[in-house]
Amino acid sequence: MIIRAGSDHQRASAAAGFPRPPQRHARGRVPSRFRAALASAAALLLTAGALSAGAGSAPAAIPGTAGPAQSYIVVLQDSVADAGATAAAHQSTFGFAAARVYRDAVNGYAAEMTPAQAAQVAADPGVDFVTASRTFHEPQDPVSPTTQVAPFWWLRVGGAPADLRTSDGGGVSTSSGGSSDDDDRRAAVGVNVAVIDTGVDAAHPDLNVRGGVDCTSGSPFPVTPVDQHGHGTSVAGVIGARNNGLGIVGTAPGTPLWSVRVMDDAGLITEDSLICAIDWVTSTHKDEDKSNDIEVANISIGGQGTDTANCGKGTDPMHYAICRSVRKGVTYVVAAGNAGSDFADTVPATYDEVLTVTAMADFDGRPGGFGATTCGADDWAKIGQQDDGPAVFSNFATTSRDKAHTVAGPGVCMLSTAPGGYTVTNGTSFASPAVAGSVALCISHKACRGSGDDAMEDFLKLTRDYNKENHDFGFDGDPQHPVGSGRYFGYLTQIAKF
Repeated sequence: MIIRAGSDHQRASAAAGFPRPPQRHARGRVPSRFRAALASAAALLLTAGALSAGAGSAPAAIPGTAGPAQSYIVVLQDSVADAGATAAAHQSTFGFAAARVYRDAVNGYAAEMTPAQAAQVAADPGVDFVTASRTFHEPQDPVSPTTQVAPFWWLRVGGAPADLRTSDGGGVSTSSGGSSDDDDRRAAVGVNVAVIDTGVDAAHPDLNVRGGVDCTSGSPFPVTPVDQHGHGTSVAGVIGARNNGLGIVGTAPGTPLWSVRVMDDAGLITEDSLICAIDWVTSTHKDEDKSNDIEVANISIGGQGTDTANCGKGTDPMHYAICRSVRKGVTYVVAAGNAGSDFADTVPATYDEVLTVTAMADFDGRPGGFGATTCGADDWAKIGQQDDGPAVFSNFATTSRDKAHTVAGPGVCMLSTAPGGYTVTNGTSFASPAVAGSVALCISHKACRGSGDDAMEDFLKLTRDYNKENHDFGFDGDPQHPVGSGRYFGYLTQIAKF
């Protein structure tokens, strides 16, 4: 639902949700639903959905002046100097519940109000537009197979066992030991990466978590980060697990991670919380402390929606917030989705201003497509998966505009961190952080510079050039080895050379 200032009420879809998160399974056991999914690709895709649209909620159009209270996002004109004062004045005048104020990525606030109250607010000349807040569900991994013994995904994008402090030759550090600031300084120095997700386990010894906020209330509340679900901690490990002789190693080892929790205890993610996250990430560039400036943000979340013109101004507050944040210097890396379809109907994946990541499958850490398609006890060949091919669940681009901001990352059999340990999971949710870590490395080496949009363009060019110079690096499905049918997955990210 969209209400424009000074115009008639207008209708718009504001829906999109996600399936409920899967239950965790004990190490070494294959859940029965995964064994059933192996029977056919169709069965797998029915259970897939880390970013695919689900049965979300769509607010109804305003029926005259009546209707129940619900959450709205109010975007003010840039000329309004104090969003908090304006929100307080609107509350006093129109009598709705307390608002949550945004000051950086968006000049505005969120509040519970009736459609009639929303229409009254929209008539204020200082208001740009008002929309009903969309609701998302926690992204669900397509499958939950048993754990693997090595992070082949890391090897596949250029990681070398010789680079590890201690290694058994298979890419996983085997000696125990702590981490140190020296380890982090040898890694992606000074590049702060935000994990906008379920939270991050700050106590995990393999993660350099510097801090974070909880945005589930719609306002950024500073917290000691925790992760009751585990999705965000796995994302964080792919980005930046330390090279410390413990566990695994991420694409940008030891890079500073910032947890931005947007999933509430009921497993829901509202548009209010996502805008809160984007607003908070943007705010880190306002103070004089440059050491806390977040330069990369990973969003392995999405929902039903389409790209909007003019960066969503007047129609899509989340798009509007991302565009303004990108101009401040943040590069957004987002997952394409797991519905095996065109991501043109998935947001934020379809926004031109984000780096959208599809997933490919690798089972041996090497190119060529010769690896056995097994992950632990699970044989992915039974659902049509090939080594070094597009992941059977991955969304893809079809339009020229979406192809222009698409890149691929490993997304099958992803060994990563989990609260209190390690796990294996699958999905574009985990291909995205492989790229986010690569972008952090690119910025660290000053090969990616400027605004978030400039850094994204630098990264896309470097990735394309690297794949063209190393023709055998990619996979069946990249632009040099297309799979046909108009499906575009992009070039494979790399960490070997910037």
